[in-house]
Amino acid sequence: MFALDARSERVAALLLALLMAATRIHHFGVGTIAPDASTAVFFLAGLLLANPWWFAAFTVEAILLDAVALGLIGVADACMTLGYWLLFVGYLALWYAGSRARTAEKLDLFAGCRIFCLAAGAVVVFFILSNVGYYYGGGFDESMGASEYISRVSRYFSFYLATTLGYVAAGIAAFLIATRLFARDRFVAR
Repeated sequence: MFALDARSERVAALLLALLMAATRIHHFGVGTIAPDASTAVFFLAGLLLANPWWFAAFTVEAILLDAVALGLIGVADACMTLGYWLLFVGYLALWYAGSRARTAEKLDLFAGCRIFCLAAGAVVVFFILSNVGYYYGGGFDESMGASEYISRVSRYFSFYLATTLGYVAAGIAAFLIATRLFARDRFVAR
């Protein structure tokens, strides 16, 4: 259902890359375009883009955007710890969950629920990994207990989940609209 031909895949990748670029800098406190779409971008990339090299491309983009935010724009580097690299394990979980959702033959209620359950589960994994990385990489394990840290960061989970699921829903809606507006021969079964 979500398989694209090579040209459509490149267009989808470009649109996802633009979405991440437009929203990721805001994650670092610069601009007010929209909430960070990075988690949804990695999930949607797994869902829409067959080649796993796209994961590597989005990883490079995320690192470059973070470097721009830190180096050129001058955003504080408080989040840049050794734990930063666990973000990408979390992004891999999101991409993998999206790739598991590719198997849907058609988008019916069952497939839609499965996609959103996969996305929600991947957000849970991402949130845990990113916060474990920040807790240990940022030295919070020495300055506060785990229960206090969990109580402080857990309030952000619902925002991460709602934002990601909202972007995923918008991405699927855009996919469905594109399949209706453009020639169906660009969307091939794989």
